[in-house]
Amino acid sequence: MSLAEKGNWDEDFKQDENENNKSAERPKIPYMDLTKPGKYQCRPVGPHVKCRKFFKPYRATLQDSDRDTDPAWGAGFYPSRRYAINVIDRSDGKLKVLEKGSSVFKYFANYKATSGKNPSDVKEGSDFAITVKVPKLPNGEPNKLKTEYLVMPIKETPLTTEEIAMIQSQKLWPLTDIYKSTPLEKRQEVWNSLPDSAKIPPKRDNDSDNDHSESQPANDQPVKDSKVAEETMSNAPSASQDLFDDSEEANKEESAELF
Repeated sequence: MSLAEKGNWDEDFKQDENENNKSAERPKIPYMDLTKPGKYQCRPVGPHVKCRKFFKPYRATLQDSDRDTDPAWGAGFYPSRRYAINVIDRSDGKLKVLEKGSSVFKYFANYKATSGKNPSDVKEGSDFAITVKVPKLPNGEPNKLKTEYLVMPIKETPLTTEEIAMIQSQKLWPLTDIYKSTPLEKRQEVWNSLPDSAKIPPKRDNDSDNDHSESQPANDQPVKDSKVAEETMSNAPSASQDLFDDSEEANKEESAELF
């Protein structure tokens, strides 16, 4: 039978103190909320990132490189493609994170393809209007699985001196860090704890990039740990509070220096 260890006032509580300080220093990430029908306007800033997400059988953030090791992916579940970018929300002028699937981000890529201009560049970027339509079910309830997004560039809007100062002061939200993969050991742990009935993947017709392939809360927030793929808008995109709360480069030289 093991005896209790002697306590040490100088060492025993350092970890708790460090964890509390880390939690206090970690700001809550503001997400641009597009869950309700209506018209929204934003200005993309800096590069975007891409990842994948599971909402079932567990909530997790992944990368394509996780395909061969993730237990749910290996069992036939398919994580949806997700993209994220910093934006200035024109409703309040604040810097936020916009996270959606290709149904939104393909329009940013289309802008680059047709105009030859980077939609999030300091000088040649554009404001975008986003119209959200949520059809209703026969019982009158919103059918969020069928949400439609219409995204249109409004006009080329170089960042103002004030906006640049705000970004330099606040810094862009660190998307590559925010969208790291959920640690494999945690995903495996939750997978092992699931009943057999929850490990049966749903039937699917194709690899849908639907933003609402699973029910997702408005402030879905990913966790930290592992690698994330990152690309600028010079290429078209390929492609929450997360269950595990372990909890970018414009084309021009000026942009690279700013961000």
